[in-house]
Amino acid sequence: MKVLHFNLHEKFKQPKEEITACIGYFDGLHLGHQKLIKKVMELASSDHTKKALITFSPDPWVVLKHLENIPHITPMKHRIELGEEMGLDYWIILHFDRELAHLSVEEFHERVLNCLHLKTLVCGFDYHYGNKGLGDVHTLKKQDVFQVEVIEEVSSDDKKISSTRIEELLTSGNIEKANEFLGRAYEIRGIIRKGRCQGRKHGFPTANLEVCDHYLPLGGGVYIGEVYVKGTWHQAMINIGHNPTYNFQKEISIEAHILNFDEDIYGEQVRYRFLSFIRAEKKFSDVNELCEQLRKDLHATKQYFKQGSGKYATAGI
Repeated sequence: MKVLHFNLHEKFKQPKEEITACIGYFDGLHLGHQKLIKKVMELASSDHTKKALITFSPDPWVVLKHLENIPHITPMKHRIELGEEMGLDYWIILHFDRELAHLSVEEFHERVLNCLHLKTLVCGFDYHYGNKGLGDVHTLKKQDVFQVEVIEEVSSDDKKISSTRIEELLTSGNIEKANEFLGRAYEIRGIIRKGRCQGRKHGFPTANLEVCDHYLPLGGGVYIGEVYVKGTWHQAMINIGHNPTYNFQKEISIEAHILNFDEDIYGEQVRYRFLSFIRAEKKFSDVNELCEQLRKDLHATKQYFKQGSGKYATAGI
């Protein structure tokens, strides 16, 4: 898959072949987004065009709200890797600045969309673009340079599946519902760094994750999950929080106790997946009480994998 960068102030080398593309921000690449991509795949196959996704960077909210940065369900680098796994040919990033934001509907057509060699543009029913969001599916259909396909809402419990809804689920610890809407297990990527080794002293060695990008912070607590390291997925019990029993720390830590694993993995690139929520983080009266609870958490983790409860579990299969 080729990653192309479009900037209003630079000459853009468009794809040689016509493309069928979907457009949006695509944080999470959830089931709603996947429906757009599926339509792109179908149309590209029948029209013999290349499959593409058009998105924006930086995040429009960062530009419009004058923010430094904001966390995402899947940061751009992670999103690009998922797009490649899905079979896209092109990932086109439109550089989002205030000039792009203030383009009129007609200017957005002429200076952006018409430069991309589009045969068909696929978008959601509620897609808006141009200055003040005045462009929508109706204005898109009025132009005659490329075709437009509109995808209807993907919902659950009579509510639209959206990135915002998934963010709310993740921050509240409702990981299983979030995974259902994502169509896969929620994942955070990073590098293993040496921690304080407190867990090892009590029989629960942990791998401490240094997150490499601006991932959305999950709700604090203990989770059943998996860790991908050195080419293999391993079952794990993962804690997210401030370690209140040992020594409360302001920064959130993400630590995994990897089952049946005892290797030196400091400095290794890893992926943490979250499958099920066990309990919220709490401060225990002493280390003995904490260890007793950790044994219960570990038992729950082992039972989860033993019973084959996880739809998205891969470790040990």
